[in-house]
Amino acid sequence: MSKMGHTHRKGAQGQAPEGKGAAPPPAPAPVSAPGATGAQGEPAILGGGPAIQGQDTAAELLEEALEAVEAIAEHSSTTEAELREANERLVLANVKAQAMAEAAEQAAAQLREANERLVVATVNTQTMADAAETSAAQMSYLAEHDFLTGLPNRSLLTDRMIQAIALAERHGKTVALMYMDLDHFKDINDSLGHAVGDQLLKSVAARLQACVRHSDTVSRQGGDEFAVLLPEVEAENDAIIIAQKLIEAMTAPHLIGGHQLQVTLSIGISHFPDDGRDVDTVLKHADTAMYHAKQLGRNNFQVFTPGMNLPGIPRPTGEPGADPAPAPPPA
Repeated sequence: MSKMGHTHRKGAQGQAPEGKGAAPPPAPAPVSAPGATGAQGEPAILGGGPAIQGQDTAAELLEEALEAVEAIAEHSSTTEAELREANERLVLANVKAQAMAEAAEQAAAQLREANERLVVATVNTQTMADAAETSAAQMSYLAEHDFLTGLPNRSLLTDRMIQAIALAERHGKTVALMYMDLDHFKDINDSLGHAVGDQLLKSVAARLQACVRHSDTVSRQGGDEFAVLLPEVEAENDAIIIAQKLIEAMTAPHLIGGHQLQVTLSIGISHFPDDGRDVDTVLKHADTAMYHAKQLGRNNFQVFTPGMNLPGIPRPTGEPGADPAPAPPPA
């Protein structure tokens, strides 16, 4: 063992002079009992080496352990305590590296889960927004359309008349309004029931729509009353042509529930600006002309004239759709 007197440990301060007795080796550090821990809660390191701090990374621990192993490999006089210390460093570095790997995998799993939840939350939010938008659109549609026929109701007709009048006034055009009523609809409703009456109203609505342009508006005013708005007409005769088409469209019977039902129309026509310069006046005069059509035998149309507003013209009473009572004889 020629190297016994010349070996040195890593970090030693020098060698004892030859011929003089070598200093006795330092007493080995006490071995910790199994399960003993240092001040930071880490296992105590055997052999008196530096304590492994909780904040040390696995790479740092592994590097220290490898340095210890290299030192052992270079020096054959390594003590058993130093071997144990190096081994424990390697074990601790491996354990900590495994723990960090598991923590990283757990963090990645949590990140994936959070991302999935975010995606689900985003989809749910978009779904709820779409549902709210659809619901709002449906509510808006129901507020402006007749629930039975799907036609624009009185409110939407009024809005479109306001727009049509404003546009016609700007461009010097004429607006025509036709107000109509189904003749003797009440008799059909009372004899065959409301279900048949409702189907008849839907059939009438479809025929009215088939007679006009897409730019025109067919509206159900309530009961058996309908209105047709012609936003741009060149002359009074344009509305008359459409009125004739509507009356002719009702000549064929409506097949409802095994019944062949025949109905006719009484139509009144008024124009902007000749018969009124606002929505209410135009509507009122078209309604007045319609009752004159009924007085003249039904199944015809009448164009409003100022003489129709003269006193003595009776107005209907009772349920919607009832025909007016006969006019009293002149005095």
